[in-house]
Order: sequence, then C-alpha cells, then structure tokens
Amino acid sequence: MIHETHEEEPLLSKSTVTATVATMETVQVKSPLRVRVPVVLLTTLFGVGSWIAINGLWVELPLLVSLNIPENYNLASYLTVIIQLANVGPLAFSLTHYFLMKDKRIEIPTVFIIVTLGCISSLLLIFFWDRYTVWQVDGKLHSTALLVLAFFLSIVDCTSSVAFTPFMSLLKSSYLTWYFIGEGLSSLLPSVMALIQGVGSVECVANGTYINRTTVGNETILQNCTNWISRDSPARFPPQDFFGFLFAMMLTCGIAFTSLNYLPLAKQEHIYTRPASASTSTTGSSTSSESHTLVTHRTDKLPPTNPGDEDLSVDVLPVPQENPENTEDGTGSKAPTDYRVLSKRQRVYLFAVLCFVCSLSNGALPSIQSFSCGPYGLNTYLLASTLANIANPMAATLVMLVPSTNLALVGATTLCGTAVGAYCMLTAVLSPTPPLQHEPIGSALIILAWITMMGFFIYTRATIAWILRTQPGNRSLLIWYGGVTQIGSLIGSFVMWPLVNVVNKFQPYYEDVCEGFPRCQVVESNVLYSAL
Repeated sequence: MIHETHEEEPLLSKSTVTATVATMETVQVKSPLRVRVPVVLLTTLFGVGSWIAINGLWVELPLLVSLNIPENYNLASYLTVIIQLANVGPLAFSLTHYFLMKDKRIEIPTVFIIVTLGCISSLLLIFFWDRYTVWQVDGKLHSTALLVLAFFLSIVDCTSSVAFTPFMSLLKSSYLTWYFIGEGLSSLLPSVMALIQGVGSVECVANGTYINRTTVGNETILQNCTNWISRDSPARFPPQDFFGFLFAMMLTCGIAFTSLNYLPLAKQEHIYTRPASASTSTTGSSTSSESHTLVTHRTDKLPPTNPGDEDLSVDVLPVPQENPENTEDGTGSKAPTDYRVLSKRQRVYLFAVLCFVCSLSNGALPSIQSFSCGPYGLNTYLLASTLANIANPMAATLVMLVPSTNLALVGATTLCGTAVGAYCMLTAVLSPTPPLQHEPIGSALIILAWITMMGFFIYTRATIAWILRTQPGNRSLLIWYGGVTQIGSLIGSFVMWPLVNVVNKFQPYYEDVCEGFPRCQVVESNVLYSAL
C-alpha cells in the first residue's frame, strides 16, 4: 500500500516515519548533549577493561616486593618484557585484518575472545599467583604461575589497543572521550584499591634484653643490651583478594561490551554510513565497515535521509566521514567541517611523537620505577605507582572539556613529560642512594615527578587520538594508533631489559629498619682493685 507523502520527502512507510520521529524526539528530549547516560556508562565500563589487568599488576608490585617474591625489584622489568612479548596478539589481529578480512569488523569477535581470556586468566591468578618453580635456564626460583598468567593478561590488554578503539568508531564520536575516561579509570580504580590495601609496614621491635659484663684490666663495664629484630605488619587484605577485584572488573567489561552491541538503546547510538552508490534502492546495501555477521546494523535497515536529517545517520560531531562522497550536500559542494585534514607529514609527526611517548611511559620508565622509588621507602613506592595513575582520567577529562588539535601543543607536552621523566630516570641510576633519600622533601618530589610525568604523557596520547578521530578514514588511523602504541612500548622495554638484568646498571635498595637503633648502653663502670 502506498501512502501519500509531501512532495519533498522520500517515500517512507508509516511505521518508518513514526520510528524516525520518535528517535528524533528521544535525542532532543532525553539527550540534549547528544549522548545518552546509559550508553555513556556502558562505554566507560567498557574502557575500564582495556588495561585494568596490567595496571592492577603494576600497582600490586610494591606489595609483591614486600612479600619477597623471587624476582623482587627485577619483577618490573620482567613484566615489561612479558607485556611486549604479548604483542603477538595485536600482530595477529593486524595481519588478519590486512590479509584476510579487510572489509569486515573483526574487532567485534576479537573483543569477545580477549575479554573471555581476561576473565579466565584473572580468575586463575586468584589461586595460583604464589606458585613458584625452579627454572632450568638459570637454576633460580621464579614466580612461574604469576608470569605465565601475566602474559595472557598482557595479550588481552595489548590487543585491546588495536581492537577497542576501532570498535569505538562504530559509536558517535561523542562517546570516544568517555571511552578514554574509562581507560583512565582502568588505572585509577586498581590504584585506589592498592592504596586501601597498603603494603603493610616493617618496624623494628625489641626481642629481649640482657646485661653484658665486660672486664678490661681492672675495670668492669656493665651494659644493658637489646636485641632488635624487624617485624612485618601485613597489608589490609592479601593479593588474592586484589586479584578477585580485577576478575570482577574484567567480567563487568564483558557485560558492558555485549550491551553496547545488542542493547536497543545502545544500537541507536551507532553510526550509520549510507552507501556511496547513488541508487535510490537500499536493498542489499551495507556499510563498508560493518559487514561482519556479529554487527547487526546495516544500511539496508535505514530509510533514505535528507541532508537536513544527518543527525540520525552520521556522527553528531563535525567529524569528516570515511567516504568523501558522504560530505556533500544537495548542491554538490562539500559540507563545512571544523577540523582541518592533516597532511602526510603531519600524520608521520603525530605517530613519531606517539611512539616516543609510549616508549618512555609504557616501556622504559616503568621498568625502573622500583629502583627510582624503592630507596625512598615502600610506602613512597606505593604512593608513586598509584597516585601517578590519577593522571590518566584527569588528562582524559581535560581533553574532553578542552579538546585541541594544535600540533604544537602535542610537542610541548611531550617535552615537558620528557624533562620530568629524566628526573625519574636520574633517581633510578643513583639508586641505592638517590638525592634527598631520607628527607620528606625527597619522597614528595619523586611522587610528584611520577604524577606529573604520567599526566603530560597521557594528555599527549589522548590528544593525538582525538586528532586522528577527526580525520577521514579515522578507523584505519585508530588501528595505526594502537599499533604504534605497542611498537613504542616494545622499543622502550627491550632497551631497558639488558640494562636492568644483564648490565645491572640499577642497584636495588634494601632497607634495614633496625639500623641506628642502640644495641648496648653503659649502665655502670667500676674499677676493681687487687687485694694486697
């Protein structure tokens, strides 16, 4: 049956018109800021699962070191190398995408797989984190179960860099920053848990007293002596409880991702790209980037739209489309955009900066954090490793509130982060006696240095991601973003590995809490005269 319509409107069924009007009213009434609160929450929870497993292991390092785990101070360097070996995950993803499934969204089934792997690995970590074995390679005791499970968790998190962000191109760009806020929370939340947990404390206590009588010639010296021993006070809850928290967060990430794919409210926030063909029939058409069977949204389910109705079919922000044809209005001229298209040289510049920043923030500096902070005390180490992660959501929030595409700003924040990172490296090189070691100002400076350094670098990375998101072909650029992130991290960790474990350039600091406590005090000194 044919319905009468206005001569300027396309031919639509009554049900389609009703659904379209209802959708417009929902966007205008319920979401004046062009985002839906439930979808924002789901996007944030999805982002939390991106790096929470590895970030959780990092902030747990001070406690593991205090528990005398076999690798001790070198555990950080082991972990950085394991993370880089796990780049087999994103490598397999990239090769599969490039050679086998160019026109399909393989990130969707990939995310399902890696989130499941993350849940299983974090669950096993609860029960086997303290299982040690002797390796035949060096004949030393090692945390085999912890390192193996850390490898699988690293596969999950590394692959998330190339799978999670491309998936976000399916949603309106309004949600991208919320994803990065969630990614920042993936470091903040375990940091808060680690602060609550604490590392315990080591105190020096008396283990008995005795009188020491010493005779030298005609003089007898009586001394009141004390045996001092160090005693450990445990953390508020053990590592297995902390790993249980990581398992719960990975499970939450999986639920959020499933909801973003199948929840009707979330589906309404997906971006639909009309086919490049000028054909008026949409039967059998599909988007160029959403042909995977796990993606239920296709353009053949959308009615044709007028140029004035772009709200319902394209991104709500003025971001260039994947296909240049989609930016043309009814007159054939290009639609206006608020963002300039980067030249090839500018893109190379951004990726070079990203590689350098990641080599420092994800590879080199984390490898020596235990040497940089350990000499100032385990509590200082805990505060530096946890409070530094607060910079993640703060930097992401700043990018959301004041987004910038200024390339000079990217360079300036990189230089500032590098300068502060140089101080962190200096304290590690001078270990076990760094500057201001036993002064409160020394502990405050090293904590502030790690917070500031991470803040600059995270802001730089988030800004680069925002710039790339505004470009044509942003999905491919975001895949490159994830790949370059891992390449930079790999370079930094592999440069530091021989310096830490082969050359032994960095020396650990082992504190003797009983150092300086009085052992014996003279009580009485008498002179004995021989009988005449």
